[in-house]
Amino acid sequence: MSTNILLHNPNEESAGTLNQLKLLADLSQAFVESLNMDETLNIAVEKISDYMDAEAASVFLYNKDNKKLVCRASFGPVDIKGIDVDVHESIVGKALSSGQCQLIKDAKQDAMYNCNVDQLTGFETKSVLCTPLIVAGNSIGVLQVLNKQTEVYFDERDQDILRLLASPIALSINNARLTLSLVEQNRLLKEITLARRLQRSLLPARKKPPFPIVGTNVPAFEVSGDFYDYFTLGDDCVGFVVGDVSGKGLDASMLMVRASSLLRWIGKDRLSPSKWLRKANRELCENASRGMFVCAAAGYFYPKEDKVVWSNAGLPPAIHKCPETGIHTWKAEAPPLGIDADLDFPEQQTVLGKGGLYFLTDGLTDARLESNQQLGIDGLIDYISTIQADSAEVRVGKIITFVRRQQLLDDATLLLIEKRDHLQEKFIDSISFEANPANLKMVRSKVSEIVVNLGFSKLAEQQLVLCIDEAITNIYRHAYNNDTSGKVDLSFKLQNNTLVFYLRDYASLVYDNSVKPRDLTQTRPGGLGINIIDSIMDSWEFATPKDGYGNLLIMKKELD
Repeated sequence: MSTNILLHNPNEESAGTLNQLKLLADLSQAFVESLNMDETLNIAVEKISDYMDAEAASVFLYNKDNKKLVCRASFGPVDIKGIDVDVHESIVGKALSSGQCQLIKDAKQDAMYNCNVDQLTGFETKSVLCTPLIVAGNSIGVLQVLNKQTEVYFDERDQDILRLLASPIALSINNARLTLSLVEQNRLLKEITLARRLQRSLLPARKKPPFPIVGTNVPAFEVSGDFYDYFTLGDDCVGFVVGDVSGKGLDASMLMVRASSLLRWIGKDRLSPSKWLRKANRELCENASRGMFVCAAAGYFYPKEDKVVWSNAGLPPAIHKCPETGIHTWKAEAPPLGIDADLDFPEQQTVLGKGGLYFLTDGLTDARLESNQQLGIDGLIDYISTIQADSAEVRVGKIITFVRRQQLLDDATLLLIEKRDHLQEKFIDSISFEANPANLKMVRSKVSEIVVNLGFSKLAEQQLVLCIDEAITNIYRHAYNNDTSGKVDLSFKLQNNTLVFYLRDYASLVYDNSVKPRDLTQTRPGGLGINIIDSIMDSWEFATPKDGYGNLLIMKKELD
């Protein structure tokens, strides 16, 4: 009796392993050299089809939108790129959902095989082998080969080879997606940055007292749909605008740019507020943008008459807070711009007296308190009443800071109109420098010079120098995390009989409800900067800078 014994040829196994490694290296190199995923996948399936001795090969990727597998690369007698198959009714779908390699030796005899693609293309599928493309435990697609050519069926060795070849493909697809996502994020970031710069450039430059208008705008997100503007129209008139575009994102920001420019251009003609908004409304209605609209208030302040006249189209009530006459509010008497071209915009007016007139967008009143209730117009008025003794700039900064401590859901814009003759404010000096400890000597010298010239005692001079030194050190250590390139601005003003230090940085936001004097009963080193400031200064507080970025620490000391 004779027996046939199958002997393994180690040379053939070695050659096969080398060919596999060469194919893996070729595939990996192809994916590294190109960011064109579709082009590289087509090269890959051709190489895999040739190596696996298959009549056809393809790559299907899962589409989360329609929950189907879409063919992204195909090689063989029929091009099936773009064809999608149901995950629950196909062999590739089973490979995806199970995360396991699937083998059909005879497609005609297997009930699991769906022949819809064959019927659509005319291709005859005889045997099928497919394996999931897995990244971090998640199946993102399927690699498939059809019809073994030199042998009757695919076997377990073919399964092992296909799983091995699927790994670099899955990894490369995932890397390509991450790269494309990063490219898209960078593109959007550039667009958002350009939009933000354009928006900031449209806001008016800050003017020193006694200019009667102070404004600020803080976006809730990357870009803002709010805007404000003011401009002088001769010696007897100052025009102003406050606006809030409906919607969010880049569409709202672009409409904001258009509406802001339009309202400024029309306002320069000194039309009455009613005609001003009527003309802007007709223009916006003629070029309506996807149903978006603009809430706006526009008007004039006449210093010689001490009178403000305006029209309000959809903004929250204007607030007049005066120590002599109390509080008065005016609700909007017209809907927003861009809805109906034939609207009228009634005018409202008041005499300022010793009070201030506040115009605002609903981002302030819609801010959520800790109780999840809205701040509302009454809550805002209550807070304004607590800061009435401060200058207009400080009040605007405090109001914005107060609102930002709440949950800010929308852009917040505030415009304050007020005569400045009741507060005698004098600008003394300012310096800008990097938050580098090496600059502290220069800062100490400047502070000493200012306080000595104002007549402070030697002891007060030393104490004030120490305060500013500690405040800047805190900025360097905590706001900028020891980054010596961070910018710091320090300015000095005299308000009546009070020296005011304005110390501003451009770091991440810090609020005074999180920065407090330390409990001195705790025996630990450091952390006494705020205690020193609290014990020496008559008052100190944080406020939001006018441009909405960084932190503004305001410290006050009465003259000796």
